[in-house]
Amino acid sequence: MTMNVTREEAAKALDDIGKASDRVFQLKGYHHGAPHFIIWGLVWLFANCGSYFMPEYREYFWPAGLAFGFVASTITGILQSRKWPKGATASAAERRFGSRMSMTAGVVMAFIIAIVFIASPETSREVNAMISIVFPFLYMAGGIWAGWRLFAIGFVTAAAIIGGYIWIPEHFELWMGLFGGGSRLAGGIWLRTA
Repeated sequence: MTMNVTREEAAKALDDIGKASDRVFQLKGYHHGAPHFIIWGLVWLFANCGSYFMPEYREYFWPAGLAFGFVASTITGILQSRKWPKGATASAAERRFGSRMSMTAGVVMAFIIAIVFIASPETSREVNAMISIVFPFLYMAGGIWAGWRLFAIGFVTAAAIIGGYIWIPEHFELWMGLFGGGSRLAGGIWLRTA
């Protein structure tokens, strides 16, 4: 028995396959990104709240938090690249994607160092806001390509950073710890449920 397929049916089938492939890519991205959001949410919570409650140790909280975040994210990324899905090795495309993500992180760090050097912020609040605002805009840009949840997390976080900077300057670090860290933690949990 032969089956005749019209051009329209074939085009619709290919379109459906493309949409399914896009959705799988989006869900994989959410799943891979979720632990990193959680890690960095904990870093923001720890470093900002520690700096707020013990300002005399401010210079220790961020380096300790960043060291933890980089080590935890690196280990998480390595583990993710070795096994995805469970029991299978990462594809060549997934390994390239992981390498590009690492290089992107390096470019972002270099950008942040350059912008802080050029702008020369004068207070810890200005430094915190300047560095922190970069990431939600990256999330929004990534969300345009990878999925609306990432865009939403970036938008809410950016609005909160700007709002906290303007309206609660005396408690900005506490706000950044609770809301900035909390939004990343909640975002990571939300991405895991996708």
